[in-house]
Amino acid sequence: MGFELEVDNYRALRKIRWKAEGVCALVGPNGSGKTTLLSVLQFLRHAWIQDFGRALNAHGGALLFRHRQASIHEPVRFALAVGSARWEAEPSTSLLGVVFPVPERLIVDKKVVAEQRAGESGFRVLEENKNADGQSFLASVAVASPELRSAMEPLAVALSASVLYSFDAFWQLKREGSREGTDVWLSQDGRNAFTVMRNWIAGNRAYRPRWEWVRSGLRECFPDLFDDLDFAVAGQTVAAQFYGPGGGDPTPMHLAPNGLLMALLILCAVASADHGMVCIDEPENGLHPYAIQRLISLMRERAEARGLTIVLATHSPTLLNEFNDQLDHVFIMESGHESLPVRLDQHQNPEWLRNFALGDLYMNQTIAPQVQPKT
Repeated sequence: MGFELEVDNYRALRKIRWKAEGVCALVGPNGSGKTTLLSVLQFLRHAWIQDFGRALNAHGGALLFRHRQASIHEPVRFALAVGSARWEAEPSTSLLGVVFPVPERLIVDKKVVAEQRAGESGFRVLEENKNADGQSFLASVAVASPELRSAMEPLAVALSASVLYSFDAFWQLKREGSREGTDVWLSQDGRNAFTVMRNWIAGNRAYRPRWEWVRSGLRECFPDLFDDLDFAVAGQTVAAQFYGPGGGDPTPMHLAPNGLLMALLILCAVASADHGMVCIDEPENGLHPYAIQRLISLMRERAEARGLTIVLATHSPTLLNEFNDQLDHVFIMESGHESLPVRLDQHQNPEWLRNFALGDLYMNQTIAPQVQPKT
């Protein structure tokens, strides 16, 4: 299931109007706000699970919370819609952080069914006043009304399963392995990947298909390099090693090609999701074009089967070429537009675009240029 996101005046994002589903590519020059855009979904997830104050602390604090060009009279506003449910919020900040209560609304089938107004300690659900119980607005609404809990389930499911992967712990994972634990979901930085996959194999049998999908995916991406993977625990560390298709001694992952480990992380991230949104920042790092091609194909199959939305923020011409026939799944962050991101088939004439490889157009700065042409 896809989503619709609106953002006004948050950090580098002046005006966002974005509707996405399936596997999508997000492109734009450095500094255009791609990572900030993807982080909004994670920010809203934290606000839903906890509250906006804790979410703000986890996402850079109050400094530069409001867009530089926005006046003090222009609100910072978020809206996320999944299915028939829509959540709106207008958090504001002071020197002490988020100002509570944050004005929020839940809309179902275009009707406001729950609302938290500024300056009021309680909130309203289906025209009834309720006392705030210290939970987030959406969590409080779900407790107060079983009827609304069912209606907002697609939104809640999407929020709870939205993860932005940056794989910041790539080199740490390669050198040191993962810390022993009971994790069965990949962390944002990828640090627990070996533990997660080991637990998929050794733990509840319901998790084993995830491991088998990752392993078969690695075989597709690296048919001449990879056949199997196993894990060993030493003290508090889970280490990994892989076997080639010809048998023989295994190769420890700290000696593996970087592309193999990156593909493993990407596949593990997608396999960790049963629903919701998976965002991956620059997934192409270290990967051969053939592996990129196979990964995109695998992601599309998984997204269609599971109803996932997968967004890839990329600078890779090779990855973009995999969207030559899916122009409506490419989104551009580029200055000069009233709202962003711009869907590629609305940015350029689709018939004209079909005469070129998207990667070539990106490289020669026809789309999403880093340097704007002088007039």
